[in-house]
Amino acid sequence: MELIRLRLQNFRQFRDESIEFARGDKKNVTVVHGSNGAGKTTLLNAFTWLFYGEVSFDTRPDRLVNEGVIADASLEDKISVVVGLKFNHENKTYLAKRESTYQKQTDDDLDGVRVDHDVTLDRKSGANWSPVNNPQDMLTQIVPERLSELFFFDGEDIDNLAGIDNQDQIRKAIENIMGLTILERAVKHLGDAAKRFEKEAGDLGSDEYKQLIQDKNEIKEEAEELERKKVDKINAKDQLEREIDDIKMKLRSRPGTAELQREREELEEDLKEEKSEINQLTKELADIVGERGFASVAVPLIRETAEDLNELRKEGVIPSELSDSYLDDLLNAEMCLCGRSLSDDVEHREYRNIVEELKGDGVADGVEGSALRIIHDIDRFTEYQQSVSKNIETKMEERSKSRTNKEKLEEKISEVGRKLESEGESARELEDTLENKNDERDNKIREIQDIENKIKTKKSRIEDKKEEISKKEDERQETKLAKRRQEGAKRVQSTLENSFYQLKDTVRKMSNKRVNEKFGQIATKDLTAKINQDFELKITQTVGNDEVEVDKSTGERQIASLAFIGSLVSIARDRYEQDTDSDYFEGGIYPLVMDSPFGALDKSHRRQISKVIPTLANQVIVFATDSQWEGPVEQEMSRRAAQQYWLNFEPGDGSTTYPKTQLQAEKLTAGGD
Repeated sequence: MELIRLRLQNFRQFRDESIEFARGDKKNVTVVHGSNGAGKTTLLNAFTWLFYGEVSFDTRPDRLVNEGVIADASLEDKISVVVGLKFNHENKTYLAKRESTYQKQTDDDLDGVRVDHDVTLDRKSGANWSPVNNPQDMLTQIVPERLSELFFFDGEDIDNLAGIDNQDQIRKAIENIMGLTILERAVKHLGDAAKRFEKEAGDLGSDEYKQLIQDKNEIKEEAEELERKKVDKINAKDQLEREIDDIKMKLRSRPGTAELQREREELEEDLKEEKSEINQLTKELADIVGERGFASVAVPLIRETAEDLNELRKEGVIPSELSDSYLDDLLNAEMCLCGRSLSDDVEHREYRNIVEELKGDGVADGVEGSALRIIHDIDRFTEYQQSVSKNIETKMEERSKSRTNKEKLEEKISEVGRKLESEGESARELEDTLENKNDERDNKIREIQDIENKIKTKKSRIEDKKEEISKKEDERQETKLAKRRQEGAKRVQSTLENSFYQLKDTVRKMSNKRVNEKFGQIATKDLTAKINQDFELKITQTVGNDEVEVDKSTGERQIASLAFIGSLVSIARDRYEQDTDSDYFEGGIYPLVMDSPFGALDKSHRRQISKVIPTLANQVIVFATDSQWEGPVEQEMSRRAAQQYWLNFEPGDGSTTYPKTQLQAEKLTAGGD
C-alpha cells in the first residue's frame, strides 16, 4: 500500500485541508510540523476513522464535526464530515471516502446529531473509476484492523512495548502481523464445536450417559477457571519479580549499596542452589519410601511370621507333610482349612476335587519345607532392609546438612539487608519495598502451587469421568455419529493448535533477529535488544560470560519498541515480496504513520533513530513539534523528507471564534511547543 493524498473536510479543527505524501525510493518521508494541540493527533485519527470508523481522542471523542462550521450553521442545517484517501494497492489506484452527516439541534449545539453515514471505495481502471462492492470489507482487507496499532501509532506511548508489562502486547502484535489470530479463533471454534457435538451425543443417549457428560463438563469448566486464575497469579508473580529486579538494579547503581547488593545477590544465588538441593533430596527420599519403604515395615513382620511358623512346626501344630491321611481327614470333615465347604454337592464339588487331587505323588516337602524356606530367605530380606535404611539415612543426613546451610545463608542475607538499611533513608525505603515485594512474590508462588494441585485433582477426575463415559457409550447410531464428530473436531483442533504455537514461535524468532539488527543500528551503548521465549522485549548487556538485563531508560525503551515495529513491517514486506502462498497471511507493504516518535529521546538517540526511521518502511509519515525536529533530527531526516507541512493552528476564543488548523507547505509561523 502506498499513500498518495489525504483530504479532510470539517473533521475536527480541519475545514478543508489536504496532504500529498512523499513516495520516492530514497526520499520516502513526509513530515508534518506542529505544536502540541495543533492537530497532529487528529491527523493520526483521520486514518483510523477512514479505515475502521474508530477514533481515540483524549478530549471530546464523540465530537467530529468542525466547531466553527456548526456554530455558524442555522438550526437543522446539515454538515458533512469527510475524510478521503487516495492510495495505491497491488498496482491499482483507489479513492476511499468516509462521510458522516450531522444536523444542528439547538443554537449552542456544537456536536450535532449524526443523521447519515456512508463509506465508499472507488477503483481506477484505465481512465475510469468504478465503485467497489462491500467497501468496508475491502478496506479492512487492505489494512486489517488488527494491524492498525502497528502502522498508525502514537510515538509517545510506544515505549510501553518495552515496559514492565509488555508480553501480551508483543505476543498480540506477532500474532496479528502473521494473521495467527485466524488460527487462534479456529482453535477456539473447534473446541466449541467439540463441546456441542458431545452435548448432542449426551442428549441422544441415556439419562445416565447424559449426566456423566454434564458432570465431566462441569469439572472441566472448574479446571479451566483454575487455569485462568493460575495465569493471573503467574502474571502477578512475574510483575513482582520484574519490580524486584528493578529495585535490585537501583541498589546496585548506588555507590553506598552497590557492593552490599552484589554480595547479597551472590548469597541469594547460593541460597537458590541449596533450596534446589533440598527439594531434590526430598523428592529422592519420597521415591525411596514410595518404591522400597515397605522393607522397613515388612521385614520385621515377615521375621515374626517365620518364627511363629517354626514354633508351630516344632510343636506339631503344623504337619510336616500334607499326608494322604491328613487330606482324608479334611474330606471327611467336609471343611478346608481356608473355610471353604468340601461337601459332595454340586455347588462345592469343584473345591472337593482340588483337595482330592493333592493326594498321592503331588506332595513334596510339605508345609514344613515351606516354613523352613521362609526362615532361610528372611536373611536376604534383612540385607535388603538394611540397604534401604542406609540409603534413607544418607539422604536425610545430606538434606539436614543442606537445611543447615540454607539457614546460615538466610542469616547472612538478613545481615546484608540490615547493613543496606543503614545506608540512609532512600536505601532503607528500597530495602523495605524489596522485602514486601519478596513476601508478595512468595505468597503468589504458594498460591500458584495450590492452584496447580487443584488442577491436577480436577484433571484426574475428568479422566475418571471419561472412562465412565466410555463404558456407558450409547450404541444408537445418532449418538455414535455425534461422538465421531466430536472426536474429529478434537483431532483437527489439536493439529491447528500445534500449528498455531509453531508459527507464533517462528515469527518470534524472526522478529527477535530483526529487532536486534535494528536496535544495534540505533543504540549508542553496548546493548542488545531481543524478544525472549516469554514474548518480552528485553534490553541486555554482556558482562563477562553472562547476559544481564539492564535498567532501561525511556529512550532505550522507545528505541527497542520502534525496532520491534520496524521488524514486523519488514517481515510483512518480505512475505509479500516472496509471493508465498499462505492460508494465514500473505504479507504486504505498509506505510508507517507515527506521531511524536522523538519526544523521550536525548539528542544522541534522536540522531541515531532519525537515521533508521526512514528504513523502517517503504513510506514513513512523521508528526513532530519544532523542538523535536530541530538539531540532529532535521540534519538526518531532511535529506529523506520529500514533503513537509506546517500546522498553522488558531485556538479561537470559544464564543465567536473556534479552533482552526490550516496545513501550509511552507513554514509561515513559529511552531513552538
